[in-house]
Amino acid sequence: MKRARYHHGDLRNALLVATIELVRERGARGFSVSEAARRAGVSITAPYRHFADREAMLAAVALRGFTQLEEVFTSRTEQDPVERLVAIADAYVAFARADPALFEVMFASGIDKESHPDVLARAYRVQELLVDAVGKLTPDDRERRAAEFWSIAHGVAALATEDRLRYLTAEAGSLAGTAVRAWSAGLT
Repeated sequence: MKRARYHHGDLRNALLVATIELVRERGARGFSVSEAARRAGVSITAPYRHFADREAMLAAVALRGFTQLEEVFTSRTEQDPVERLVAIADAYVAFARADPALFEVMFASGIDKESHPDVLARAYRVQELLVDAVGKLTPDDRERRAAEFWSIAHGVAALATEDRLRYLTAEAGSLAGTAVRAWSAGLT
């Protein structure tokens, strides 16, 4: 009698869900392909039908994160350039705080984005959105100003996700926006 082959259905997605769950529990460095396979209910070799290796699984999770972050940025439609930047900065921090594990995979997991062109392209798209948003405030030296802006938003987000702001009386959710207002006032 021939044994029936196991069919998962949406194995790729199940593995990505297991990956992000493991990263939430153990951090990106604590994630393993075999544990993700176990959680998805498949053999330890099954993930390799969809992903070349451990880094490719993390890269796929990062791609999802950058896609979500792009959606967050494009949903900000405030007409006033400063208020749009404030909204983007606050949304960036909220995004990071909502899923610190995803944020870690996107920015701190050690993925070689050069080896994953789809992730690199999406990360660049997020950067382009920041440059465009800053360009509405100040057309001069847009890329430098975008780097300054991103440093503010990302710095607050990183501090908030690492719980480094717990001793401050300022609310982390509005701290980036406040800093962006002060930064933008200095530009004018």
